[in-house]
Order: sequence, then C-alpha cells, then structure tokens
Amino acid sequence: MKTEAVELLLNGALRRITNTDLHSNTYLLADAQQSGSCVVVDPGLDHERVAETIADSGWTPTAILCTHGHFDHVGGTAVLQQRYGIPVYLRSADLKLAKLSNFMMAAFKLKARIALPEFTLLPDDGAVVEVIGRRFTFHALPGHTPGSAGIAVDGLLFSGDSLYARRTALSKLPGEDHDQLRASLRQLFGWIAGDVLVLPGHGGTATIDEIHAGNEALRAFMSAAMPA
Repeated sequence: MKTEAVELLLNGALRRITNTDLHSNTYLLADAQQSGSCVVVDPGLDHERVAETIADSGWTPTAILCTHGHFDHVGGTAVLQQRYGIPVYLRSADLKLAKLSNFMMAAFKLKARIALPEFTLLPDDGAVVEVIGRRFTFHALPGHTPGSAGIAVDGLLFSGDSLYARRTALSKLPGEDHDQLRASLRQLFGWIAGDVLVLPGHGGTATIDEIHAGNEALRAFMSAAMPA
C-alpha cells in the first residue's frame, strides 16, 4: 500500500459511514494540512448519520464529491449543501440519472424522497478538483452509469459502484452497460498501481493487488469476451 494511504488511515484522516438504506458507503477525508476541513464523498440517504459523523470528527466540509448519480450516493447532497454552503461535484453525464432519483427510490419501494443540490458539473475524463490541499482526479469509468468516475487522490481510489473489493458491481439498473464497464475496468487496470487502496461504494476496502488476487467474481467478469 502506498505510504500516503497508510498515513491517511493511521492518522484518522479518513472515515467511512455505512448508510442504512442499501448499505452504501460515505467517506470523509480530512485536509492535508490538518486545519479542520474535509471533503464528503458520496453522501447517501442516511444524512443524519453522516451529519453526526461530521460533528464527531470536528471537521468542516468544504466540498462534496460524487462518484456517480445514483440516489444512494447523492441522497444527502442537498442537505449538506444547504447546511454548509459548499459545491457538489458530479460528472455531467450523470445529471439526467440524478434527476431520476425519486422515481428510482419509488421503484425500490423506499418511502423517503430527496431534493437535489445545485451540482457543479464536471467534463469528461481527467477533471481535477483541488480542495483541502489535495488534488482529486475524476477518471471516467462509464458502465455502471454513463457518468461514473473513479476519484483518485493520494494513493486512494474512491471507486463508487464501478469496482468492489470482493464481488462485481453488476445490476440491471437503467443506463448500465456491462460491456462498457468491462472496457472501463480494463483501461483502469492498465495504468493504476497495485498498492492503491480502493474505497468502494458498497462493502469493504482492498488494494488493487488484493482485488486481482482474491476477487474471483470480478476475474470471471473481466475474462468474458468483448463484443466483436
């Protein structure tokens, strides 16, 4: 594992909240200078639990970063934006999907409904957001959704629902394209270092090397033939 990632874990600069509905992960990452600011990655539907963790940390959010536009990853964005007056970053290709959040929540038989924030929309691959003394690069990973991204920073990769540690990120949700996801992951695996720590949208963490070695379901998915 990269030294940067080890330091983030050891000094308590990284926190994970597992939301009650659909068990999606929300992450807090503190600033590099330890001045008390942080970013929030993928605030889910359990915004009260997220807010409690923020209060417990003593940090003040300065930005929200979204790996993709599904409701269980953007559900808490509007509440946090209103409370802290901060930007919410999302790749533009997923705006349409985010606007379908309440429709999809009804389809999942969830009683709650959400408001959407004012998104700051990011362009295609390579968009960079510099906040809290860190440089966050949004690498396009279309497939799970058209605008899915892997957000890379300091030896970490917030992978959303494009890459999990111990299983595959497959579903039958609107806009998902398994062939495109396979191509996106092959491209990712072509350049990313094996010691990068992956922080998925659901489930536990693992390094890229650990995923290659132990994720048999992903290995089977990746070995499937691409369309001619």
